[in-house]
Amino acid sequence: MDEIAPGGVLLVPGGMGTRALSGDAEFLRTLRELAGSAAWVLTVCTGSGLLAATGFLDGRRATTNKKAFAWPVSVGPNVRWVKRARWVADGNVYTSSGVSAGMDMTLGFLRDRHGDALARAVAAAIEYVWSDDPENDPFAI
Repeated sequence: MDEIAPGGVLLVPGGMGTRALSGDAEFLRTLRELAGSAAWVLTVCTGSGLLAATGFLDGRRATTNKKAFAWPVSVGPNVRWVKRARWVADGNVYTSSGVSAGMDMTLGFLRDRHGDALARAVAAAIEYVWSDDPENDPFAI
């Protein structure tokens, strides 16, 4: 896909495939364009490293998976990496640590956009125990 709906949300997942894609210039160009067109950009795990490789995160605060922290930092040296954070919100960009932190970030995003009651209702509906403090990061390095 090479376009995003106006007001849309771009979600960039992580995983082992991010490393190979970080060297694909065409993919990175498209990802940067999509991020620039999105109203909101969310990343999970090493998805932040992939987005960092585009330059889109330069100057922004962001976090990533703690066990893979060195790789995103290496491809995004101009990002203001936050080592102790479950997730980080910087303007219209939200980045999270690992996969479960991505769930917490998504609920935090919902809280920021639609209020605490809705975020808690969604967490209850999916039977998820939400870690609702973005700075409570038991996996911090």
